[in-house]
Amino acid sequence: MKTKGFTIIELLVGVVVICVVLAIAFPMHAMRVKKKEQVSVRSQLQCIFESERAYRSLHGTYTDDVTKLAQWKNRTRKYHFSIRHADSKGFVAEANGDLNNDKVYDDRWTIDQNGTLANVK
Repeated sequence: MKTKGFTIIELLVGVVVICVVLAIAFPMHAMRVKKKEQVSVRSQLQCIFESERAYRSLHGTYTDDVTKLAQWKNRTRKYHFSIRHADSKGFVAEANGDLNNDKVYDDRWTIDQNGTLANVK
């Protein structure tokens, strides 16, 4: 008598196919999330640039305190923002990112008084 159902080999082949698809999909998803975070951090650095320009027009100098920047608010948990250098002539703001959640900053971006945005390796 013939019964309907799957053999153990067919089930194993199905599981292997699903595992291969997941092994390909997860790294691609992680890369997409990383790119999304980088777009967000570039946008926030641009906002810091605009806020620094507004601060300088009011006070005659750039500030090294991000809390004094009225138009900027940190909107990401994976990046830490700071202003490395600021005086009356210029500033350098940076964002250090921990994209792998391993407590090691593995992505760093900077912007200066000219609006030059750079990914520092």
